[in-house]
Amino acid sequence: MKNKRLFARISALLAAATVALAAVAAPTAPDEVIKTAQGSLQSDISQNKAKYQSDKAAFYKMVDGRVTQYFDTKYIAQSILAQNWRTATPDQRTRFETAFKNMLINSYADALLQYADSIKADIQPARVADGAERATVNTKLIRPDAPPVSVAFDMRQKPAGSDWKVVDIKVENISLVTNFRSQVAAQIKASSLDAVIQKLEGGEQIVAPPEAAKGS
Repeated sequence: MKNKRLFARISALLAAATVALAAVAAPTAPDEVIKTAQGSLQSDISQNKAKYQSDKAAFYKMVDGRVTQYFDTKYIAQSILAQNWRTATPDQRTRFETAFKNMLINSYADALLQYADSIKADIQPARVADGAERATVNTKLIRPDAPPVSVAFDMRQKPAGSDWKVVDIKVENISLVTNFRSQVAAQIKASSLDAVIQKLEGGEQIVAPPEAAKGS
């Protein structure tokens, strides 16, 4: 009798565990994350292009809300600041992360608004090994009157089982994070981290994209 009760309890626990596991959605594949972000953004722009052309603040807010969630902004900020991250205060880290993200949105969103209808993204499936925490999603931006541009999204999943997030973008094999890191380091060396953060918070574009990105 005791064995039957024990077996029943174990069976109930196993059943409950199975239901709980089934209810937890598996993380979205890296390439699907990019497709979702791109599709959501392009759809919103297509429906509201006239509005956004006359109200850039609303456009920047929309881009922030739809795109930032797919980027590991803290990790990117840490990668760009490099050794300066270790000596930065928690307040400086947070301010740099927020200000740098806002600068990128304000700097590059206008081009996005201008070309969203004419450029198509060919997103390739990502191959991710079991247990891997890094993946790359290769894409090609198809332009009507120019050669396609290769854009690769380096992505990271940490901790395991969490959402995949973008940590770098490579345009024609040139890393934006590496490019920005050298420029930011030079400006910090010439002044200070606080001075760089203040420039960012004042809306100044302190970095320039690599030549490959400019040509795209």
